[in-house]
Amino acid sequence: MNGFRHLHATLGRLAEAQLFFIGGSMKSGTTWLQLLLDSHPAIACKGESHVANHLSRLLTESLARHNQLLAHKNATIFQELSGFPLYGGGDLAYLIAAALLLGVAKGKDPGPARLAAIGEKTPDNIRHLDLLRTIFPDARFIHLVRDGRDCAVSGWFHNQRSSPDWIRGNFPSLSGYAALFAREWAKDLAMAGAFAGRHPEACLTLRYEDLVDDTPRQLARVLDFLGVAADQPTLDACCEAGAFARLSGGRAPGEEDRASFFRKARPGDWRRHLDAAQENEFRAAATPWLERFGYA
Repeated sequence: MNGFRHLHATLGRLAEAQLFFIGGSMKSGTTWLQLLLDSHPAIACKGESHVANHLSRLLTESLARHNQLLAHKNATIFQELSGFPLYGGGDLAYLIAAALLLGVAKGKDPGPARLAAIGEKTPDNIRHLDLLRTIFPDARFIHLVRDGRDCAVSGWFHNQRSSPDWIRGNFPSLSGYAALFAREWAKDLAMAGAFAGRHPEACLTLRYEDLVDDTPRQLARVLDFLGVAADQPTLDACCEAGAFARLSGGRAPGEEDRASFFRKARPGDWRRHLDAAQENEFRAAATPWLERFGYA
């Protein structure tokens, strides 16, 4: 029981920090932003817990099945008694929140100082913002946007490395993959834009290209949004920890290694891989969003 009390007290302290979620379409640079922020001594930013897109569904289903069992017992064996209370939506939210904080508790130890902000990065967060807002009403949300054509090309090479059988079985060429990605990218941006319109104070939209062009300035913008202070040495240290050369083992931005998670990090790479017909097909599905974010 002492272990439970200690852990519960730890989660209580973590819950006092500013919670935030990073999301974006696949290969938008969310991992890079996560690493930049996690390098700050007062921030723990981990990924990917898949709390919103996977664990929450499993917990919802399990609790519903358990409630069925309790309700049956209460109505039969214990019909003359009050029975055991059923679990409700608030209980489910508590379990999901605890699951997220349990992961954080296994990570960074800030020493005597408390963490100022705790973040979680799963790209699919972008598709579950309303759920996350319901569970964590005080959370903040960072949407990282990257030119969808670059996302499609990067995703193509990423899947060839990580899921070669899946990509070969479903997309024999880049054309089909890019066309589908265009529709999904536009859908992601539409959902995120609608959510930000409803909750502007809780949302920050950041372009990957701007983060590449001026990492210190854009990172400072994110930290200000999270309410986390950073002097220049701390900011410089975060940028150094997240530098492409450091993450890639010494390669310069633009130097490609298709066997690496950090393949290239060069905006505009889509021009080397999408022909005119493929780009026109992408534009047909996503031109309004390309224009809105300055990619047209």
